[in-house]
Amino acid sequence: MVGAVFAEEAEPFIRTTNRDGITSFETGVRTYQAPGGSGPSVTLVGVVHIGDKPYYDGLVRVLEDHGLVMFESVLPRGAFGTAGQDDVERRRRTQDAMLFLRGLACDFVEANGSTPASLADLRAFAVGRDTRLARPIDLAATDGWGRPLGFRRDAATGLELSSLGADGRPGGRGEDLDLVLREFSRKQRERLERAGAAPASPKPAGGRTDDARRDLYGELASALDTDLQVRSIDYDRSNWVPADLPMEELLDRLWIRGERSATIEMISNPGGFQQGILRFLLSIVSKSPAFKKMVIEALGTGGGDARRSGMSTVDSRIILDERNDAVIGQLREVLSHPAPPSSIAIFYGAAHMPDFERTLRQEFGLEPASMSWHRAMFVDEWTTKQIRARRDKLVEERERMRSSDPEGILPAAMRLDDRVEALEARLADREAARRESNGAAVR
Repeated sequence: MVGAVFAEEAEPFIRTTNRDGITSFETGVRTYQAPGGSGPSVTLVGVVHIGDKPYYDGLVRVLEDHGLVMFESVLPRGAFGTAGQDDVERRRRTQDAMLFLRGLACDFVEANGSTPASLADLRAFAVGRDTRLARPIDLAATDGWGRPLGFRRDAATGLELSSLGADGRPGGRGEDLDLVLREFSRKQRERLERAGAAPASPKPAGGRTDDARRDLYGELASALDTDLQVRSIDYDRSNWVPADLPMEELLDRLWIRGERSATIEMISNPGGFQQGILRFLLSIVSKSPAFKKMVIEALGTGGGDARRSGMSTVDSRIILDERNDAVIGQLREVLSHPAPPSSIAIFYGAAHMPDFERTLRQEFGLEPASMSWHRAMFVDEWTTKQIRARRDKLVEERERMRSSDPEGILPAAMRLDDRVEALEARLADREAARRESNGAAVR
């Protein structure tokens, strides 16, 4: 990271650059501290959900330097822990956690044909599919009173989850009453029956089969010849916690207000018309350098502030305001703790960052202290001949500079050194690819 002096209107969190034939999309990482450097630092780690694997590796190295990482992930209500202000809230959140675990157990049965033998088996299965579920499962495995949930196979229903309530003893009344969840829901049992993984039960009239959900992000990543954030990063880390608005609450808030938009339709109907159109377009432009360049340039519009990039008012509430408020609320709790972590990272989509920054400066009195940029994806449009020509020109320019500065410490000459080194690396990569291609042709 490099230090910088920031104006009241800080720099953007995303940018598109074009140098030496490479068009790049980059996201920013900015650390904030109280004047004088006292108290915890907060780092906003902007990310784009589709990018190159080295990009995600670099962001993980940044995050490893922080005591707490709050990451983005819209999950069911029971995935955010069971702590509460009173026994009523702790009981409700424990119930949500049990429902969350039961949903994962249903996925396990559908995939394996049997109920998981233990919570550890369920965790291994779920995390094997998506590492973002690791910490949510750990949080859900403890009830609102800090005790492990009971988890066992049940001869009749296949699964039993339980909590002993506020008093920690069997039985009781009111908030001391035990919580027990034994059966899959009707909708879950229908899924299992269709998969042949559960005993049949009467089907309700008018029931329907849910469409299989397809991975639209994965299709876009394939079209851009890049990787997915969720597949490139291991979230199974004890100091990484989900910080987001539960999916049920996000949709409820908007639907109660009667707000509809294409974004809501995309979230709630993955098999709908809008996604069908997008998939058709992706099939046409797959792995096209021109399409990738267009996407990179479009991503750079607005500097990462979704409100300045053409997003509708309703969509900005869905994607930004409703979720950002939840993150800031969690940050307040962390900072109010008697012994907060010395460094906190908010690991979120770059479009969220301008709003987070305003809150850090206006509410918490933190100011930008350091900044770095990380390249998410790029397009190399030059031929080998063009790269060699630019390298040779820069070498000549560098030698002229050094002739007037024999020690080679002229900052401009040092910057040219970096550019020449990058061009030579591109030439070496192309030569290696050419040799590999020739070798494959011979074999």
